[in-house]
Amino acid sequence: MAVSMGTFTIVDMSDARTLQLYIGSNLAKYQIYNPDNGTLNPSWASTNLVLTPELYIAGTSTNVIATTAVTSVKWFKDNETTAITTGGAYTISGTNNHILTVSQNVLASANSVNYKCEVKYLDATTNLTTTTISDIAFTKVSSGGGVTIAIAQTPNGNIFKNAEIASLTGECHLFRGNVQDGQQISVQWYAQDSSVTTDQGGGIGWKKLTNAANRYAGVTTETITIYPDAVLNVQTLKCVIKDTDSTSPTYNQSFSDFITIIDNQDPIFCQVQSTGGNILKNGEGSTVLSAHLFQNGEEIDIDGSTYEYRWFKYDKNSQLVQDWGSTGVDYKTGKTLNVGSNDVDVKSTFEVQVI
Repeated sequence: MAVSMGTFTIVDMSDARTLQLYIGSNLAKYQIYNPDNGTLNPSWASTNLVLTPELYIAGTSTNVIATTAVTSVKWFKDNETTAITTGGAYTISGTNNHILTVSQNVLASANSVNYKCEVKYLDATTNLTTTTISDIAFTKVSSGGGVTIAIAQTPNGNIFKNAEIASLTGECHLFRGNVQDGQQISVQWYAQDSSVTTDQGGGIGWKKLTNAANRYAGVTTETITIYPDAVLNVQTLKCVIKDTDSTSPTYNQSFSDFITIIDNQDPIFCQVQSTGGNILKNGEGSTVLSAHLFQNGEEIDIDGSTYEYRWFKYDKNSQLVQDWGSTGVDYKTGKTLNVGSNDVDVKSTFEVQVI
């Protein structure tokens, strides 16, 4: 059984401690726009969007965003260089002015909006200030005239932070236009699992979930309950909703969306770093991915001799690439992984399992 796993992320390297910054949202990353009547669902004007960053030292489970070690928190919209301040659509609040509330439908005049959070953290051990950045994007989905889509979200957050959080929930709903439809549908949740080599209903690389004590509940409903034992560092879940209404124009069609759950309680945390960023332009370029393990805030297994590292690849459609390592072997091994343009067709996701 794997003791840890990780997926590719972008990391700002410095001599200070490695920081992890997450942005929690109380609403889904979509607003559904109905061009027939010009409405957005949900309306941020009536149900405000609240973005709350959480900052962790790698390998620890304590959120330090509201501590005195955080010397600055700034929010930016899209590519703007001037930080957001309270006024108009925005309110800045929280101990370190770290919470951003959006009270207007910003997407009424745009197809997407990206909010970036920049945090400065003073490491008392090294007396170095580390700047870490995370962003979150929201999209306007036009769904008038009977267009049908599935939208998933984590209404109570997506991070297990400490023993006080007994469970998290994921929600996935079917929308026709911008109206939710919960009638005559079937729902099934799946977990990303590279050991699944046959299609169980969610595609190759996706394990069909069943209700299990201390792991999952409600796996065939629109609301799934996830317990800490089900998550090893990071777990991506897929919800597939099938239209079972024989009178519907989308009868027997399936619609899906994804959520990601993060566990900051495990004793070993895996972080993937890249030497060349996450973009290969015009089919050229390369990068080296490396897996780094942290325990109690310190990096372990630096030489890669304690654990085995298995790398799996998912293609642009989130399907596991079989025989990627060699015939009959879906993974490559090593603490580092060389990735070239031939390994990426539009988009590829690399997952490392630490055994």
